[in-house]
Amino acid sequence: MKVGYIRVSTIEQNEARQEVLMEQLGVDRVYMDKMSGKNKDRPQLQEMMQYVREGDIVIVESISRFARNTVDTLNAIRKLKIAGVGVYFEKEDINTLD
Repeated sequence: MKVGYIRVSTIEQNEARQEVLMEQLGVDRVYMDKMSGKNKDRPQLQEMMQYVREGDIVIVESISRFARNTVDTLNAIRKLKIAGVGVYFEKEDINTLD
């Protein structure tokens, strides 16, 4: 299953560009947070991390939408990889399963 994660930094920011990308990439389910990436306790990110299962792939527009620092990014990717879940960052064209 393709699971999308969208994040914008504030309630006022427009997430439409990321939503269009998710539709173009055929994402089955989308989680969205409207808060700073510095906050590791983003509710929708946590829910998505609990939802995904082995064989799923998480689609994110870019690394900066997923997390704001390298340590948080690597920790989340590592946790997903252990669960057999890949992550694809479209802007950077990075697939953690490659």
